[in-house]
Amino acid sequence: MKNNKIYLASGWFNENQERRVAEAEKVLRGMGFDVFSPREHQNPHLEFGSIEWRQATFDNDIDHVEWCDFVFAIYDEEDAGTMMECGYAHKCGKPVIIYHEGDDIVNLMLTDSLTAYFKTFDEVKAYDFQAMKHKPYTGSVI
Repeated sequence: MKNNKIYLASGWFNENQERRVAEAEKVLRGMGFDVFSPREHQNPHLEFGSIEWRQATFDNDIDHVEWCDFVFAIYDEEDAGTMMECGYAHKCGKPVIIYHEGDDIVNLMLTDSLTAYFKTFDEVKAYDFQAMKHKPYTGSVI
C-alpha cells in the first residue's frame, strides 16, 4: 500500500490531548498504517530537557517527517511543535491531514496548505488515503 507511513503530529500535554493522540494512534494503526507518534519516542535514555535530549528528539522528529508519506496532525488545543511539523511537511511536499474536533477558527496557514480536513474519526476511516484527494476546510479562518 502506498501512503502507508504516517507522522502523527500532536501535543500530548494534558488529558484531552492525550486522549485524542491515543485514539488517533489506535484508529490509524487499526486501518493498517505504520504510525510514528513522537510521544512514543522521547529518548528515555537521555535526561529530559538536556541539550542531548533536545537534539536527539528534534532530529528524530525531523527525520520522521521526512520519512513519512504524510502528516496526520491534531489541531485541537494548538501546539507550537505540531504547527512547525505541519509547515515543515508542507515545505517537504508531504500531504498534511488535519483532524480537528473543536469548533474554534482554524489558522489560514493550515487551511490553505492542508490536503484534507476531518472533524471525526468516522470521516478519517471513510477517506481514501491512496487517492489522497483534496478535502478542504470550509469554515472561517484567522
